[in-house]
Amino acid sequence: MEKIALDSIPVTGLPLYEMQRIFSASGSFTTMSMSYITLLPGQRVPVSGTGVHAEDEYSFFLEGEVYTESGSFQGICRTGEGTLIPRGERHWCENRTDRPCRLLCVMIK
Repeated sequence: MEKIALDSIPVTGLPLYEMQRIFSASGSFTTMSMSYITLLPGQRVPVSGTGVHAEDEYSFFLEGEVYTESGSFQGICRTGEGTLIPRGERHWCENRTDRPCRLLCVMIK
């Protein structure tokens, strides 16, 4: 998994707007989906074991945090950070806090 903090990304577009490109990809895509996800306190996805999918998973954390293991990464993802989980990489996450974790997730195949 690749993890990126928003405060490490330069701002472009000034003075009209502020934009920070978290991830970019090129190539031929067959499907794309975008989801707003709320992981409730104390919950784990999947419930046991690890998950895997055929899409690259790009996520940006809007609120809260989760503990996750993905590939060689083990640690916490927090508000203002983005992650890329490549297709085929086994992973799981758990909200170990007493507050919801909200993220925007884009899946690209």
